Amino acid sequence: MSGEGVRRRVAQKNRAPIGSNGQQDDHSTDDGSAKLGWAQWIFLSIYFTGVVYGSQFIGGHLPKPWPSSDHGDIRDLSRFSEDRATQHLLTLTSFRPRTVGTDGNDKFSVKYFLKEAEAIRKKASPVNLIEIDHQVVSGSFRLAFLNGIYERRFNNVYQNIHNVLVRIGPLHEYSESNRTLLVNCHFDAAIGVDGASDDLSQCVTMLEALTVLAQRAPLKHRVLFLFNGAEESILQASHGFVTQHPWAQDVTAFINLEAAGSGGRDVLFQTGPKHPWLVRAYALVPFPCGNSFGEEIFQSGIIPSDTDFRIFRDHGSIPGVDIAYVENGYVYHTHYDRVEQITPGTLQRSGENLISLIYGIVTSPEFQDLENCVECATDSAVYFDFLGIAFITYSHRSGVIVNCIFVLAAIATIFAELRLEFITSGVYTSSLRKAKLLGLGIAAAVTAVIVPVVSVACLAYLVSFVAPMSWYASPHLAFFLYGCPTVGMVFAVHRYFLSGRVMASTPIGLRESIIYHSVGFLWMIVLIITTSYGLNSAFVPLLFLAGPLPIRVMWLNFQPLTRRDLTAFLTAHMTSVSIPTIFGLYTLLSMLRVFIPIFGRSGSELNPDVALAVLVSFSIACLMSYYGSLVHVTDLKSSSQIAKLFAGIAFGTVLLISLTPIGFPYSSPPNGIAPKRLALQHFHREDYDLAGKQVSEDNGLWIVPLDFIGIKPLSGIFNLTGALSADCVGKLYCGLPFIYPIIKLFR
Repeated sequence: MSGEGVRRRVAQKNRAPIGSNGQQDDHSTDDGSAKLGWAQWIFLSIYFTGVVYGSQFIGGHLPKPWPSSDHGDIRDLSRFSEDRATQHLLTLTSFRPRTVGTDGNDKFSVKYFLKEAEAIRKKASPVNLIEIDHQVVSGSFRLAFLNGIYERRFNNVYQNIHNVLVRIGPLHEYSESNRTLLVNCHFDAAIGVDGASDDLSQCVTMLEALTVLAQRAPLKHRVLFLFNGAEESILQASHGFVTQHPWAQDVTAFINLEAAGSGGRDVLFQTGPKHPWLVRAYALVPFPCGNSFGEEIFQSGIIPSDTDFRIFRDHGSIPGVDIAYVENGYVYHTHYDRVEQITPGTLQRSGENLISLIYGIVTSPEFQDLENCVECATDSAVYFDFLGIAFITYSHRSGVIVNCIFVLAAIATIFAELRLEFITSGVYTSSLRKAKLLGLGIAAAVTAVIVPVVSVACLAYLVSFVAPMSWYASPHLAFFLYGCPTVGMVFAVHRYFLSGRVMASTPIGLRESIIYHSVGFLWMIVLIITTSYGLNSAFVPLLFLAGPLPIRVMWLNFQPLTRRDLTAFLTAHMTSVSIPTIFGLYTLLSMLRVFIPIFGRSGSELNPDVALAVLVSFSIACLMSYYGSLVHVTDLKSSSQIAKLFAGIAFGTVLLISLTPIGFPYSSPPNGIAPKRLALQHFHREDYDLAGKQVSEDNGLWIVPLDFIGIKPLSGIFNLTGALSADCVGKLYCGLPFIYPIIKLFR
């Protein structure tokens, strides 16, 4: 007998009963599949909570500082020591202030680095050659600050900027070439801050790494440590080095070390351009962390920061990597950026990573023969870490091939399971009905993302009038404010589609498969789009598409068991989506740790409540995309109660932040650090016409709040009676001494 004949008999055997009018009873949907209730959803909630706290614990691991009281000897200079690096840090932070042009920066800090470099040279192994130079440089360049989002281009002029350079390499008789790896940090600080983390922490890491390298056997190539004295004045010292110093001509690649927080993990957030071999070298460090999705976000310019990476890339045409601390971004460019805020283990982790990366780059075949490396100039790297445990990287070209393979595999899997489900569902389904069901499944999956995001964004807009930035000092409130209504709306959307006649009359197992694979189909579309646009962040939809496939294929073979046994069904479903769930939550938490502090300095033109609501709601809706199919196998009473519960939590949170001090956005020690950011300067101003004649003179107190809330919280502190708005029509840049070209950030 042919296979087609068997399928006809199976379909006939499983048809639903025929009613008295001779028509098939469309409302007979009990196929024996198990249904979920409160107990299962409580278990899922515990699972999500465990993933959240587990990912924070595992991903945030820091090594034990060396030496400590129970192991190690500080006199051993061949190993990186956080203790020695911290001693440098304490000394350098005592030079206050360290703004460009001050004695603390241009005199005392420079002398300290020169003195320590000379001490390292005296203790170095005799097979290593150490050269020291002090550059004082002047120049100018044009720059599109923050990728031109706030100002298209501006002129940056500098004079008598200081750089301290220390080059270590083999003695000339052992040297194979003049190739040099550049390692860069900056020791200047923003106005009025110690700058312990940004960026002295990285400078002392470099100083200690130099100490270690000086004691070891020589590398085949040179390593140049650049301690630059003018980054906060918008990347001036790095420009002076790369365009005017003779050692710059030999630089083959670079490592740029930065900080936008007070320690924690050092994260790779920019690479290249192109040159995937740099990421392969980074993948071998002891504690790799970072992903190309974050790189594309940073390079879009939406984060109000920039680094020396762009100077080396744009003005030196040098490939490299950009690494920074991002934890506790509240202290960034504030007086809280002190030594005591740096988490123990931070410098140890950074130092061990740096030394390993230096060895990895200078010994790589590409570094030694970069001119003949075809891949280097034509391909880029896709990379991401999984909970800080594993670091995955592959070339963009390989990624395109992998993406195409999984798209084809997804099509085959979706087609195979839905075909089997339609055959064994117990209901005869015409081609038209199949099309309707698939269309409704896709519509439900799309609506379960769009409706929650739009609704929560509207809620956030209203909340911003009564309790703006209430989550700033208490980030967990973001989940209750914007995450809970998202979950409730996802339940509500799927219940709405479930109430329709076509879905309601479809067997539970078939209904679940349709929703599940509609979600897979949408992730497949996203993967196709991101791949076609050449985005390295295409690995995100790849994980959401490829992660569930193997388990779902096995599901096909054990379907009778998994459909009718509640434990087996839930286990199979959770296992199939475990990889995207864990990675998605890990990535969302990482993004929130970066963006929530940034909203304190993102200016008055962006509503941070709406921005955060969209970020949280969209992320949670995507994370819940596959779980939406479980709503269709949940009893109606439970799903309705769950939706109402999450809506009630959101409503209660809105009342709480609106009527109690919990909604106050700022905090200071001992209750945590989440300061109100503002620029406060007293200035004397003289205006002259083109003929050089003075036309006005005045003094003033210039107050520029850096967040969305603006001047309102300061009304009880400053007497603002008679305060004048700036003249932004008749005067260039409102006639005010803006340090950075970011006037478009403010009203």
